[in-house]
Amino acid sequence: MGARQSRGGYQQWDMNELSRATGLPAQRVHQIYEEFMQAAGRDGQLNMNEFANLYRHFPGAQQQDSQYMQQQLPRIFRTFDRDGSGALTFDEFLSAVVMMNQNMSQSDRLDFLIRQNNGHGRQQGHGNISAEYGQQVFQRLNDYYGLPAGSEYEFWNQVDQNNRGYVTHQEFVNYINQLEGYNQQYQY
Repeated sequence: MGARQSRGGYQQWDMNELSRATGLPAQRVHQIYEEFMQAAGRDGQLNMNEFANLYRHFPGAQQQDSQYMQQQLPRIFRTFDRDGSGALTFDEFLSAVVMMNQNMSQSDRLDFLIRQNNGHGRQQGHGNISAEYGQQVFQRLNDYYGLPAGSEYEFWNQVDQNNRGYVTHQEFVNYINQLEGYNQQYQY
């Protein structure tokens, strides 16, 4: 959902802002960071196996059938590996934490993810969602919720009915919130 170079990493975030944006206390965000770094090892990124080991500690993951969870882990990992590198940075991992935080409203989770990764909108100073970025978000959400691929173009055309090539942040969030497939709890 965006290029790594276009956003600041964890060390560059203001901890209070990160806490507000994630809906998690600053101490918990720091604890998650420490757990991530311990699991990630020297390279500071989680590969699929490291992610699987850490993922088992997420709320709700313990309640899932282990065979079903093993089948779903590659899809979950791929969802948050925004750049397709085969490894998760802390920012990508934090996206997973936020999306699985059922104590936040869906609107707040989406708002965090869209703002976290919309480097183009921040760079231009307007915060609008471009067609390319919007389709990336839809594609990731389809992966996240286990929905069929390909609908991202149809969804974009529905949200950008005026064919402007962009929509406002609020138009985008409002549209996503009304889509039935995205209004379910996380699919472990």
